[in-house]
Amino acid sequence: MQSFWEQTSWLEADLVVIGGGLVGISTAISFIENNLGKKVVVLERGLVPSGASTRNAGFACFGSVSEIASDIDLMGADRARDIVQQRIDGLALLRARCKGADIGYQDDGGHEIFCDNHPALARIEEVNDCIAPILGNNAFAIRNDLIRAYGFSSAVTTLVRTPFEATLDSGKLVRSLWNIASYNGIDIRTGAEVVEVDDTGGCVNVHVRTHHNAHTITAQQVVLATNAWIPGLVASSHMPAIRPGRGQVLVTEPLRNLALRGSFHFDEGFYYFRNLGDRVLLGGGRNLDFEAETTTSHETTEPIQSALESMLRDLILPEHQEIAIAYRWAGTMAFTTSKQPYVGRVSPSIVVAFGCNGMGVALSSSIATSASTML
Repeated sequence: MQSFWEQTSWLEADLVVIGGGLVGISTAISFIENNLGKKVVVLERGLVPSGASTRNAGFACFGSVSEIASDIDLMGADRARDIVQQRIDGLALLRARCKGADIGYQDDGGHEIFCDNHPALARIEEVNDCIAPILGNNAFAIRNDLIRAYGFSSAVTTLVRTPFEATLDSGKLVRSLWNIASYNGIDIRTGAEVVEVDDTGGCVNVHVRTHHNAHTITAQQVVLATNAWIPGLVASSHMPAIRPGRGQVLVTEPLRNLALRGSFHFDEGFYYFRNLGDRVLLGGGRNLDFEAETTTSHETTEPIQSALESMLRDLILPEHQEIAIAYRWAGTMAFTTSKQPYVGRVSPSIVVAFGCNGMGVALSSSIATSASTML
């Protein structure tokens, strides 16, 4: 039995947001900005966000040439342009929200490398024309002079660059957003695993399990922002299927004379890497075993880690003789078959928001804005 003080001060809220990652915390902030004085609680099952928000590569990107070309084929030029616009708008909103905070933002441009005559290379003008209303006429350009300058293997035959991409520190970013949320009176509770969400019609009962006991928080409205874990809490015939995807990452020890600067994509975005100061971060490889990587497990696997190391030594850093790995980890992304994010109601009082499709840094603020306007 709860005390009166616990029930009224800790276990009742106007809004409960389940998931403290980029989408969840941004939704809470968007809501409180337009609903001052409301009581908002964010529930996070881990000590830090448990999905991909602090386990990604820290790319502030809108899509590579090969990805946008693929999107044009998948959904048509207009919808492909729309998703680029969402990413650009989301990044602008994120930067504006974090203005003055140190999120490790580095405006060094983005790149895509090719080791063959990929069909996307013949479509650079088409892609540039498609997104010209957003970024101007020459968003992407071939810059083969940078291949040697960055120290790549001779196997890299073409490099495409855009000045409109950047990198950031994912840990600092989420921490900054949590600080902004706390400053605005949002109550963030970690170690709170939600086991059930019960919409009674008049309110929502959110059943939470902690290390020591269980509680029920009563809310007027709930937003589910747990991405790949959403199906374990709600079901709806209107909600698109969510496919989890594990992203494995490694980071090197500091390297001498590292020439690499900026963010890089390879193999249609299935591999991605960047400099992290004088280290290299490299991730990806889901396409080596889609079935095994369709999981919410955060365990790294030997086959993919070995493939990443081989790529690191043979393609990215062939001139560096000694490369030691300092960190290895994995995170969980959520994918939709349409590659479109989804925000919608699954009941009169419950909204779901998910589907960043590997673009959480760029899309989370746009998704959060859509979710908060439904409340």
